[in-house]
Amino acid sequence: MALALAHQEVTFCQVILIIGLIVIVAVIALLSLLLGLVRSIETSVHRLGGVAQGVAGNTANINVALAVIASLEEIIGELRSHAQLLGVGSR
Repeated sequence: MALALAHQEVTFCQVILIIGLIVIVAVIALLSLLLGLVRSIETSVHRLGGVAQGVAGNTANINVALAVIASLEEIIGELRSHAQLLGVGSR
């Protein structure tokens, strides 16, 4: 049994080690890119959460606004009927 490797086997091992090193560098680069993208998404999600809270705050009193609209429609109806009785306006 020979303990020494032939020149072709040494070259083959060196090529395999270089390919392995290239693969490891590529994996590190891709994982770094993925980490950057995840951080960007996380930042956007936090910003979107703040916007959603702002929208929720703006629409918290929507029922009051709808009630005001209903009241205004009633007032407009009364104004039209009074205007008609008084002969003011074309309606």
